[in-house]
Amino acid sequence: MSQIPQSPPWHTSTKALVGLVTLALFSYLLVRFHALVVLLMVAGIVSFLMLPVVRLLVYKARFSWPAATHISFLFLLLLLALLSTATGLAIIQQLQALFLTTQRVLLTLPDTLRDLSQQRVMLGPLVLDLSEFDFAPLLQQALDYVQPALRQASALIAGLAGVALEGVAKMLFVIAVAYFFTLDHARIRKAWEGISVPGYQGDLARLRGALGRIWDSFLRGQLLIVLVSGLLTWAIMTVLDVRFALGLGVLGGVAKFVPILGPTLAGALAMLVALFQPSNWYGLSPLAHAALVGLAMTVINQALDYLMVPRIMGSSLNLHPVVVLVGAILGAALAGVLGLLLSAPAVASGILIGRYIYRKMTDQSPWDPPIDVAPQTRAPTLLRALQRRWWRATGGAPAAEQNAGGPASAG
Repeated sequence: MSQIPQSPPWHTSTKALVGLVTLALFSYLLVRFHALVVLLMVAGIVSFLMLPVVRLLVYKARFSWPAATHISFLFLLLLLALLSTATGLAIIQQLQALFLTTQRVLLTLPDTLRDLSQQRVMLGPLVLDLSEFDFAPLLQQALDYVQPALRQASALIAGLAGVALEGVAKMLFVIAVAYFFTLDHARIRKAWEGISVPGYQGDLARLRGALGRIWDSFLRGQLLIVLVSGLLTWAIMTVLDVRFALGLGVLGGVAKFVPILGPTLAGALAMLVALFQPSNWYGLSPLAHAALVGLAMTVINQALDYLMVPRIMGSSLNLHPVVVLVGAILGAALAGVLGLLLSAPAVASGILIGRYIYRKMTDQSPWDPPIDVAPQTRAPTLLRALQRRWWRATGGAPAAEQNAGGPASAG
């Protein structure tokens, strides 16, 4: 029996050439089929979000994995069909009316401010003469930036109102791919965990774990934060008798994807609507009504950032808000809306991989101190006080919490 000849190893230059050619081919395909790549990414996100539902049916209801997948996606299709009828159309109509009203308000805003600038405001013993301030140049410059964005948003919402056949086809494609991703989750996970480089199995395992925590924390945690923010905004705007409360609720939830800038713009838009609407239930002046709305939006966002975000997001996305903001701008420029929404975990993943490369390039250990452990901070003071009361009422905190000195937060 003849012996099988041993395959000779590749030379370093051959490996480099093959690697460069593969990278160039991959980059070309990524650019050439950009639209398809975006749909596959959305399908992956949908599959990732559906996994907890499938697991719940498997472990609690004792369904098989295929049966649980079938039931979960059937429920998803029914939910989408419901949202595409009365509820979905109501949201789209409110958003469209909101943007059109905002456009009209901004067009008349210079004249309104010109009239206000001739008045005097009494603040107790103080008298503020607005004629001393010239807001016209600053206002005009702001309008030049805002109005094109509003026109684009109005066109987008108008396009959503008449759902095209292409949009339905894309949605069905995403759901179908997500279904197969979920059905073959065990095989895909095994292939992902099977990726290894000789001598670097431990490094790859830790990097996979850290990247998994980043995306798991963001996709599921951020979705919950957006949902709660949207519902709270809608409820408060309804109570305060602000027009387009449902549309403002949707914007208030989506705004949580972009730190600082998103909630600020959503609050400013709500104040603008309150300022120029004809009347309100409470008989307040337009200025007082707008101030009350602004205060309510500030309280909602601060309460979520102070109490909810640290508990849900943990320390896996321990990024400075400026870093997230810059990442959001770059993500929007590179990949549109999807790049904007996924900018935070993408930046966190890039920083993690960048730390690893830097440590290896400088002959340092990536695990001493570990790059996959974010700095831990104590929970906010008010939250710690509430937790201590709860622990006393229930017999004390868990040992892990006592040893850690309280839950971690994102800071």
